[in-house]
Amino acid sequence: MRLIIDKYGTYIHKKKNRFIILDQSQDNEFSADKVSQILIYRGAAITADAIDLAVKHDIDIVYLDKIGRPFARTYSCKFENSASVHRHQVRAYDNEKGTALMAGFIEGKIKNQSYLLKRLAKTRDDDRLRNIAEKITYQTEKLNTGKTIDESRNIVMGIEGEASKRYFQALTYVLPENVYCGHRIKQPPGDLFNALLSYGYGILFTEVEKACILAGLNPYMGFLHADRPGKPSMVLDLIEEFRQPVVDRSVITLVSKRIVQENNVEPVENGFYLDNSGKHKMVEAIVTRLAKVIPYRNFQHSFSSLIEHQARQVVKFISGETRSYSPFVYRW
Repeated sequence: MRLIIDKYGTYIHKKKNRFIILDQSQDNEFSADKVSQILIYRGAAITADAIDLAVKHDIDIVYLDKIGRPFARTYSCKFENSASVHRHQVRAYDNEKGTALMAGFIEGKIKNQSYLLKRLAKTRDDDRLRNIAEKITYQTEKLNTGKTIDESRNIVMGIEGEASKRYFQALTYVLPENVYCGHRIKQPPGDLFNALLSYGYGILFTEVEKACILAGLNPYMGFLHADRPGKPSMVLDLIEEFRQPVVDRSVITLVSKRIVQENNVEPVENGFYLDNSGKHKMVEAIVTRLAKVIPYRNFQHSFSSLIEHQARQVVKFISGETRSYSPFVYRW
């Protein structure tokens, strides 16, 4: 169970083994044994006793801004020592393993974009989507890497940019003009579809960051995304494989079925943010999607467990336990 605390003035405190959520209208109680994560938005608060209860139960606490971007996280100081994994990350950055991971992350993303378009083409019997999906798949054949990590990054990101441009243009055949402008607009989102994507990616980010931490990876030491102060580049690397299967598919369903509509956004200068109703619907959709169990490589996994699996695969690859890294690709 995820607790979502997004009403201004709400705060959480502890009573024995329970979290008590207080707001202006009512009080709610939740057993710590049934909570897996607490999402706290600006304007809400949590007591130190409640944090202590969460830490003792290995409950993740994430703090988010109004568009769903995480800006802080609380977790136990007693995580298993991951110094050896960090050392492997540093070494991999300067050898062929780093460039292989770069190509793998983007190969997974591009193939997932293609497979989602193929799925949409099948349900809508639209040859335009099929043709674009094939052109996107072709981009993976260009995923050669350069001699240095910087050369490789430029090559891989250029290929990713071309594939994503085609992908977001293709979605104009799926989504109406009043909810989607035809391309990705992030800060601030330029329409309902982009607002939903940004919010959904924020929730997915918290799941991927948690997986990186549990696997022992340094969230700020990535390969594909360049290092910058405060930038969790490892999280941004790994999240690429899961954007389409987890978030994009959910958002397209919400918009196509009009579960979320134009009146679920609040206008701001040069863009839109989701209102509380839109946020709740988006959270519910992503949480449901993360819990969805799918067949993958002869086993049944939830998307949440697959994210953790991929983080561990990165560790196995950079530590030499496996010889290659296979990205997550979801064939609908």
